[in-house]
Amino acid sequence: MSDAVVTAIMAGGVGERFWPWSRRRRPKQLLDLTGRGAMLSLTVERACAVSSTDDILIITNRVQRDAVVDLLDGRIPSENVIGEPVGRNTAPCIALAAVWIEHHRGDRPMLVLPADHLVSPVSAFAQQVGAAAAYVSQHDALLTFGIMPARPDTGYGYIHAGEVVDDAGAGIRRVEAFVEKPSAGRALELIHAGDYFWNSGMFLWRTSAILGAISRSMPDLTAVAEKIRVSLGTKPLAEVLDTVYPGAPSQSIDYGVMEQSDDVVLLESKFEWNDVGSWEFMREAHEPDREGNSSVGSHVFVDAADNTVISPDRLVAVLGLSGIAVVDAGDTVLVCPRTRVQEVKRIVRRLHEMGREDLL
Repeated sequence: MSDAVVTAIMAGGVGERFWPWSRRRRPKQLLDLTGRGAMLSLTVERACAVSSTDDILIITNRVQRDAVVDLLDGRIPSENVIGEPVGRNTAPCIALAAVWIEHHRGDRPMLVLPADHLVSPVSAFAQQVGAAAAYVSQHDALLTFGIMPARPDTGYGYIHAGEVVDDAGAGIRRVEAFVEKPSAGRALELIHAGDYFWNSGMFLWRTSAILGAISRSMPDLTAVAEKIRVSLGTKPLAEVLDTVYPGAPSQSIDYGVMEQSDDVVLLESKFEWNDVGSWEFMREAHEPDREGNSSVGSHVFVDAADNTVISPDRLVAVLGLSGIAVVDAGDTVLVCPRTRVQEVKRIVRRLHEMGREDLL
């Protein structure tokens, strides 16, 4: 346990790719997709390996805050769960967390974790967080955790890692460039190069370092963060956020800050990582049968292969079909080719256009 590390968990997303299970009031991070507990609960358990419970902060959205507090059941102080009045992407979320941590905990190493990733083993994760915290305690660098690619995946951004910069053998390297999600051919080239890593979206830095970097590359966000900072301890935070947060620019931390900074380093992660990005993840959590059919619940497959069926409460029978995904949420059923599960957000957008907010 490193009491010096404060962990900020980003838990404000809706998880549209996991519709119809994921809804605004029951987002992906509150779902149990592995049989081991809600994604957020697993992330909190992991955070407890590197931070005390008082030093864990959760940024969610206002609509989900009560559900998050109920899920945590007192494990994290309720005042450490902050609800954004509107979603503004990861840069404002991280700026808000950094200002809160600086005010309440001082200039500390700040670990940033998405709420909906899987990491194992926790022991390896904790060891590497400790090494990363030791580095940023001595440097103003922004550290990102890089994942060695397991395949030429086109769904991830990549990071080009350069020379090793730490003396402790932790595998911390200077970042040369960020690469947008590549084509299949380009992804294969990056794999073969050997010095490109998946961008995990997990970070570690001192609060002063990230706030300084934000001030240099996103002065409009700094103006919002400063209004929040001066009000802490004098006004209710929710009231302040209602007033100033809608004016924050909607921007990712990668594009708004990391790609603009000259002092970014990457730690070569030694743990297993999965960002649980679509319903295809369920095939990793639930091993397919001999015909390649993966299922949650009891289902019937006849002359069917390579299908994914997720319906815990109702039997689904599949006859003469291959390569489809079926997800039953009780009030809705999703059916699509497995190759197109990444496009489920298009259904969410269509439902919004139709005014079917009851299904969102």
